[in-house]
Amino acid sequence: MAIVARFGGDGFIRKKQEGEQQITAKCLNLLTNIVIVWNIIYIQEVLKQLQMEGLSINADDFEHISPAPFEHINRLGKYSFKTEFEKGNNGLRPLRKNTTN
Repeated sequence: MAIVARFGGDGFIRKKQEGEQQITAKCLNLLTNIVIVWNIIYIQEVLKQLQMEGLSINADDFEHISPAPFEHINRLGKYSFKTEFEKGNNGLRPLRKNTTN
């Protein structure tokens, strides 16, 4: 995730001053932590939804789940910062429906 987040510098911190390098590194750490927390929140929602649908979640299933994926992060495209969007009862955006069935 950290390397992908640094896309503007090809994975390198190009600041010459140590203070600027530290600021860049701290911002990168913050961004990485934000993505991981976002992923954890929505992984929890997916697990709740699966349990509500009657699927049992075993401890072994957690070996295949990681909060580190970042493929859903749009780092080079257009962004939409809509102030109004659909929210569920929990204040989160609803999960996407599985369309592969």
